[in-house]
Amino acid sequence: MASRAVRACTFNVRYDDPDDEHSWDEREPRVLEELERIDPDLVGCQEALPHQYDDLRAGLEAYDWHGVGRRDGERTGEFVPVGWRADRFERLESGAFWLSETPTEPSVGWDAALRRVATRVRLRDRRSDDTLWFCNAHFDHRGERARLESARLLRRRAHERLEDGEATVLTGDANCTAGFPPHRTLTAGPLEDARRAASEVTGPAGTFHGFDGSVGDRIDYVFVPSAVAVTSYRAVPPAEDAPRSDHLPAYAEFEIDERDGGGR
Repeated sequence: MASRAVRACTFNVRYDDPDDEHSWDEREPRVLEELERIDPDLVGCQEALPHQYDDLRAGLEAYDWHGVGRRDGERTGEFVPVGWRADRFERLESGAFWLSETPTEPSVGWDAALRRVATRVRLRDRRSDDTLWFCNAHFDHRGERARLESARLLRRRAHERLEDGEATVLTGDANCTAGFPPHRTLTAGPLEDARRAASEVTGPAGTFHGFDGSVGDRIDYVFVPSAVAVTSYRAVPPAEDAPRSDHLPAYAEFEIDERDGGGR
């Protein structure tokens, strides 16, 4: 299989909180504009309420999407949707699982404060006819054990897909910084933190910030198979006078060939 470049983006769009200084109505066009500028092949978003998910789908017509509400697996609660360029990828299957001891049903896991869901999709690359497994998640903000167990669950799922010969990409808000146990678990193999692996890194070191433009910790990630060549990684600097979210979008570009997974 000829090598191919893939650009994957993670973006916590901030849920529509009526108490926020900057409303979703104000931020929505900025979010859509930035995603259009990044032009990812794959995008994973977090904290999208049902109407925000609808806005993403309506505003980014070049993409197909999949997502479910974390409370009921349908339309209730926050989504962690995945999107992919429809002209590049064909959906083979899609689904979701909960970050808990009972991943097949809506549930709260371990010491988590909230139900947390991961969204997955299996895609066929129209350019190469090979398959790719793309998963997006949002770890709990309070449960320390829940974050670690969520990382273990995702690592197992990714390992299974790679064992089956499929390239694997994971995006998400891990609610922890690099070097902490969930991050160490996810990067112990077979995945790698794309920022650490990238030949070129630009933008702020962190991804979480206040609406005042100050940038704090890096808690948003793109993970790719350890063997891939990551050519670049970028966190998009905050727009101080016109905020998009309280997180920065981050994206990585990498090359996947037949040695990295991606079987038929």
